[in-house]
Amino acid sequence: MIANYVLWPRMLLTDWNPAASDVHDAVEQAVQTMLARYAPARRPDPKRTNS
Repeated sequence: MIANYVLWPRMLLTDWNPAASDVHDAVEQAVQTMLARYAPARRPDPKRTNS
């Protein structure tokens, strides 16, 4: 996800220089996507009881 916006264009286009805020946004979106897909599901706390 990050490579498509940051890595490959820099390797192929000598004048590609995205703004730091654009790189930050690309990384943030990639992290959010990964967390949405692979974050473990919340499990109930076994120490808490339903009384």
